[in-house]
Amino acid sequence: MAEIMQHLSALADEIGPRPATTDAETRAAHYIESVYIARGLEPEMHEFDAPRTYSWAFVLYHVLTMISAVIAGIMPDLALLVWSAFALSAITAFFLWTDLDTRWGLTRIMPKGPSQNVIARHVPHARRGEKLKKVVVVAHYDTARASLAFSPGIVRQFPITFALMKWITLLIPVMIFAMALPATAPAEPWLWYATMVIAAYLLIPTFINIHREIAMPFVDGANDNASGVAAMLGVLNNLVEPPDASRFVTSEFVPIRRSAEMAREAEVVPEGALLSYSPAGSRDASTELPADFEWADTDEPMRQPQRGQGLLEFETIEFAAVGEAAERPRARGSEPSASAPVPAAAPERVRRERSPLEDFASDVLEDEPSAPRTGAGAAVGPDTLPGSGTLPGSGAPAGEAAPKRRGLLGGRGRKKGKEEDHDVKGWLGVDEGFDARKAGKEIGSWDNFGGEGDDDDDHAGGLGWKGGWAGDDPIEDDEFAANEAARIRRRVTEFVDRDFAEKEVWFVATGAEEVGTWGMQALLRDYEEDLRDALIINIDNVGAGQLSWVTAEGMARRYKANARVIGLAKRASREQEILVKPRVYKGLSTDATPALARGFKAMTLMAFDSSGVPVNWHWPTDVSANIEPEVIERVTNLVTAMIREA
Repeated sequence: MAEIMQHLSALADEIGPRPATTDAETRAAHYIESVYIARGLEPEMHEFDAPRTYSWAFVLYHVLTMISAVIAGIMPDLALLVWSAFALSAITAFFLWTDLDTRWGLTRIMPKGPSQNVIARHVPHARRGEKLKKVVVVAHYDTARASLAFSPGIVRQFPITFALMKWITLLIPVMIFAMALPATAPAEPWLWYATMVIAAYLLIPTFINIHREIAMPFVDGANDNASGVAAMLGVLNNLVEPPDASRFVTSEFVPIRRSAEMAREAEVVPEGALLSYSPAGSRDASTELPADFEWADTDEPMRQPQRGQGLLEFETIEFAAVGEAAERPRARGSEPSASAPVPAAAPERVRRERSPLEDFASDVLEDEPSAPRTGAGAAVGPDTLPGSGTLPGSGAPAGEAAPKRRGLLGGRGRKKGKEEDHDVKGWLGVDEGFDARKAGKEIGSWDNFGGEGDDDDDHAGGLGWKGGWAGDDPIEDDEFAANEAARIRRRVTEFVDRDFAEKEVWFVATGAEEVGTWGMQALLRDYEEDLRDALIINIDNVGAGQLSWVTAEGMARRYKANARVIGLAKRASREQEILVKPRVYKGLSTDATPALARGFKAMTLMAFDSSGVPVNWHWPTDVSANIEPEVIERVTNLVTAMIREA
């Protein structure tokens, strides 16, 4: 939870207001990018152009509508003027509607600037032919400018004031059309007066938008929408394990040669240290070793193991019997010390048990035995053994070969008088007279290869099952292979959450949402094929209030949220015991609105106050001090559970 609040504080407090297409928005994008990278993901900056504000476009809509209402009744006898006013008002209303519906509008021709989405994809390894389910978690990171329409005394009536603005703009063309009809001539000029009175209401939103651009500041956006970004990054932490630090360790560094002065200026030379340099690229550099390494002889070639010696050699450490002075073992090839006399006869020894690794090493040695060793480990000839005249640990007299050991896996021993066969036939367990073609004809089918019972050799021409192991199973377990495979599979998938491993999750921080959901529209346009079947979860204004899933939203018309995503929210809220209520959102568009308008599967999670609007919505009080961290935590857990259920 502390990490989630750090993300919120970094956006709302350290960066502060993040207007669309500004440097502050870019800094926020780079911060989110750094969080993605820290979790081992490879983010993508999806760039696009967006308008800097929507206010001037709506001022133009309102002014054109009011002008149409005025000129329609100035000269009622001039039908051309009336029809021209009708055309102007109708075109204005049409583009207002399409603009509110996240389609084409006057905002498209407003001055633009660069913005960007920050996209990171968590894509697990899919099995061949497997189609991963795709979930997209979206949250916008830009902030809005405050407005009188969102002041505490007026914002509660925002759904009503916004609906009046919209429907009046659509009503004015209808009234002007009525004025142009001959049947309404007796109602003039009263019909014109009514049209002008209704159009006069648009003076209020016109003044508010102008005042907004001239006098109002941008907000910190702690709730709208640093809270949504923090919740999205919390989901990222829940789903994506942090990368292993060893992944970034590398020895591929370009050597840089610096002078002694540069090294001392960099303060990397310890005090009193002596620097010694050789010419760059010189082959005559001194190879003299320090005094501490005089034991190493660089001119002596690496000793190769001789025939009869295994690659693994083990020292047998012996200890004197109780009551006798212990003989100190010395390194192979060293001379006995004068201060440590060697007894004339080797005393009785107490040998330690052989380790499994020594048994394994003795099994892989060649047939010719290695040179026997004394208790001190020095190699001597087989006819010059001191003491009792026996090979240490073998129990055989000197000069006689030690008995041959059993096979590597404890199988059959070597045949007398004959070397062990290392070729393919020896591995398969067949003799020199084995005819593969004849045996194949006698077997006839894979169904006759091996089987249960004593008649296996009859079915296979005395061959039996030769599927990679010709001898008897040393473990004597018919289900050994299957059990071992199951054990390995469990170990590999022990720490893999299959509910998450089968999901491809996108984390998308959108820009320029507050000027008309431009970031989401660019995402849907450029990644339509990838996202057509994805489930989109939009997180917006979740820093305080009652958490809800939005069942319908949209400024022009209401779009119902996808039923499947709503079902995920219902099940996840029950399992996590999180109180989430359904609500119709009657405010501005969210990032889910353009997705629903274009047929994508989307839904918004949002928190509301008692009046049904977001807390501190587009007002200077939207600061981190007014955030309720527990609400963000509930959203994080809810979205994580939804992805698990998807």
